[in-house]
Amino acid sequence: MSQFAHHELMLFALLKRALNEVEIDQTLFTDITDDDWRACYALATQQGVAAIAWDGVQKLSTELQPERTLRITWAVNTERQEQRYEYYCSVLNELQTFYGKQQIGIIQIKGIGLGTYYPINNHREGGDIDIFTFSNDTDMLSHKEANLLADELMRQQGIEVSSDKTEKHSEFYYKGVMIENHKTFVNVDTFNAAKLVEKLLHESLNPQMTELCGGKYSVLTPSPEFNTLFLSFHAAQHFGSGLALHHLCDWFCLLKRYGLKIPNGVKGPYRDFINALTYLSNTLLGSDITVSADTKIADIIIDEVLHPKYSSKLPNTGRIGVLKYKSKRFLHKSRFLKIALGHSMLQSVCHSVVSHIKKPYTIFH
Repeated sequence: MSQFAHHELMLFALLKRALNEVEIDQTLFTDITDDDWRACYALATQQGVAAIAWDGVQKLSTELQPERTLRITWAVNTERQEQRYEYYCSVLNELQTFYGKQQIGIIQIKGIGLGTYYPINNHREGGDIDIFTFSNDTDMLSHKEANLLADELMRQQGIEVSSDKTEKHSEFYYKGVMIENHKTFVNVDTFNAAKLVEKLLHESLNPQMTELCGGKYSVLTPSPEFNTLFLSFHAAQHFGSGLALHHLCDWFCLLKRYGLKIPNGVKGPYRDFINALTYLSNTLLGSDITVSADTKIADIIIDEVLHPKYSSKLPNTGRIGVLKYKSKRFLHKSRFLKIALGHSMLQSVCHSVVSHIKKPYTIFH
């Protein structure tokens, strides 16, 4: 396992305590500086786990907690996260009611629904709402027609719907929240491994009604088997471009509640990636899943999570500078996609060329 900085070890300890009720190693928080605490908080915020880490902070004795100003900042931002979660639940409920009048159903994937796996539901952070729309009455319209109608109904409300960023889903803002309306669950047009995974996801969907916000709302969410595949494949797609500790926390919470159940059809690099992700969950967050993992892959994953080499933001260095940056980032990500999904460099190049021919404006954006 990689060598970690002290503030990174602090964060792992806080997350482990919050998610798994494991006693904190008090020595990690003894005789540390305010700078250590600020670095820990900054990392937690960057990784999308600040509210969960705050739960760990509150488990510390008073003398080991950070200074008052940082505690107040941390607590206030956690309260904002709670309010954001509640708002997202209300928006999802409103959208569900709106679509329901047109016989369109919603299955909420990832995001809010996964919050129910966490000890404190509204401390799971999320940036958008992912939905899969389908027909409640196939005599009236097919599932595909329902999915397309869901977008058209937004356009009729004067809401701009974008469908040119990816084949996987369309995007629109509803009540100020980004909604991703999935056409497929994973990028079947990009990765060979995705074709089997997409098939397995549909077979394991088995939606169930889930209560949100203490029973105030309810929504359909996928089965644990679906989430095992979806969360791991989603993490693999983000490997090298946005994989974060909040993905690992999702994985831990799934494992803790349901264990690890990998379908028999999953093998090769993708299965190795799942095992490495599980090893990290065991080692850093305290899950207890027997797994045979390549620790070298685990080291590469956590190093990329904590010290990403490239950002999604492009440098302000002119077109030549942007092209150089994107080329280096492309090679970097391609290496990780090969590790996680067995996606070859040739496949990455071919997909990139086709994508840029279809959408030339993306070359510099």
